[in-house]
Amino acid sequence: MNDIEFVKGNGGMGRQSANEDPISGLLMRLPGLTTTNLAANGFDVVSVGEKTLYIATLKYFEQLEALGSVESDMSSAVLKTKTIDEYKDMAAMNAIVYHVAEFFKKSSAGTLYLGIKVDAEEIVKAEVKQMQYYSGGKLRRLGVFTKSLTNIADYQIAVSGGEDVGLEDQHQPLSIFVTYCGQLDDATAISADTGAVTISSTVTPETISALKGQSNQVLVGRCNVSVLVGCDLDVSLVEKLGIFAYYGAIGTMLGCSSFASVNESIAWVGKFPLGIKMPGFITGDLLGDVTAADIELINDNRYIFIRVHVGDANNYFNDSFTLDVATSDYAYIENVLTIDKAIRGIRANLLPYLNSPLRVDAETGKLAASIVSYLETVAGRALEDMEKVDELSGYSVEIDPDQNILSSSQLEIVIKQVGVGVMRKVRVKIGYVTSIK
Repeated sequence: MNDIEFVKGNGGMGRQSANEDPISGLLMRLPGLTTTNLAANGFDVVSVGEKTLYIATLKYFEQLEALGSVESDMSSAVLKTKTIDEYKDMAAMNAIVYHVAEFFKKSSAGTLYLGIKVDAEEIVKAEVKQMQYYSGGKLRRLGVFTKSLTNIADYQIAVSGGEDVGLEDQHQPLSIFVTYCGQLDDATAISADTGAVTISSTVTPETISALKGQSNQVLVGRCNVSVLVGCDLDVSLVEKLGIFAYYGAIGTMLGCSSFASVNESIAWVGKFPLGIKMPGFITGDLLGDVTAADIELINDNRYIFIRVHVGDANNYFNDSFTLDVATSDYAYIENVLTIDKAIRGIRANLLPYLNSPLRVDAETGKLAASIVSYLETVAGRALEDMEKVDELSGYSVEIDPDQNILSSSQLEIVIKQVGVGVMRKVRVKIGYVTSIK
């Protein structure tokens, strides 16, 4: 019917979050995407060794169109007129649009640094670090959309260091959410008669059996990396994303984490309903077709996926695991984000005093009591702010006045913080009694 259509824009008023907690990044490996469109439409071209990243900063979803990223019709009628290269370009562009849209649906006040890698190689740690450098150290979380888990260990090294300087050593801590190709990821031909695409794979297709057997990804200290294996297998979405359909719902996960307070689990039922049409796994298996026993094993391997709760029509993330061991203080994303925020805040408050003079008691040569009290207050300001908004349950800051600052020029501060718990399990005792007293 003829009508007047309105499309409401969002973001034109420039409203942003009051702090940098929601700032996120998404680094996507999209072989087949036409690079000339990226460079011509406003993506920055950034060299990383011999490779190139195309990076843009998005403050609202509508910016994508100005950057030349628009959704393509992938129906068979359209594909009959396309070449295989055009198909790959369209699928890659649709993947960008879908995941960016999902991010802003969940975090309308967030900022997203979008990085694109167009060659067929895996995303490497230097590219992960470059995304953080490009943002000026502002990223709190980075989604990595890559071919496989081959470089999972390197992503942790990129943050914590080891053989080279890590982002934490440079005061730029980061949580990394990795999703990868679970099924067919290449196309070789399009039928001019039917528009059907011949799909092949350059990876070993993932299976539920493999997912439930991959407990070896969990290692002590792998606290900055999480793996997402849940996705939306809605038929129309799979058609639209084409060879990029069998990756996790990384835009949704990034958006939930961006919207959350640092202490909140993205699996919180009351706050983070996902609205996934057909929840499933990157293996191509629908959630409802996987046995409860297999789902438990995948959960035990600390993978993140989409689940349902009986009596609730929506769906949710199963948990907020990192790949650290379950006994670690940093076993969950919120543990890492909370302490990273505390560290950033404490450093920002103490930095102006670096290399400043410290008065000592003339009789003892130790720190003056007034200096101790003042610096304890300075170091605790960020934690006090976090406590006020319930990101911490409490904290303490202690400076030993007996430190010999004259000889060492080193001040030691001991900070203890009490986190905010997450109600992961509830045990309810219920039964009949003859009377209630």
